[in-house]
Amino acid sequence: MEKISQKVSALSEIIPYYFISLFFSCITLSLFLILYSGELDWLRLLPFIIYSVFAAILYVLFAMPLQIILNKHPSKFSVLFLLFYILLSFVGVYLFCMVLNTQPIEFVKTKYYYVISVAAAVFYWFWDSVFLQKSFY
Repeated sequence: MEKISQKVSALSEIIPYYFISLFFSCITLSLFLILYSGELDWLRLLPFIIYSVFAAILYVLFAMPLQIILNKHPSKFSVLFLLFYILLSFVGVYLFCMVLNTQPIEFVKTKYYYVISVAAAVFYWFWDSVFLQKSFY
């Protein structure tokens, strides 16, 4: 029984770090997307929030489950972890395009698809390494 309470205690200590990592990843990706698009007049609060919400949905559905699995064997700035995030990001961005009905096959043929996918993975991996890749257990 004591081991369970220790695991619950350790889990309650780590949960805020997941949300901090998610928050900074969303903010960074949103800023990047606005700057990359070249539409600097979009650098206002509402577009920033919209991008952040979409990023949060994708990160929670795809990156966070992988992050939880990878945190069982923490490793800061692991290239292998980055590759996992990139692969999953390609899938997540493609599926998101399917949900939005934006002709994902055509989108995959653009440079923008690859830039978004890799940037989303790199930002999440970076903030994950900064806040979560340490031994909590």
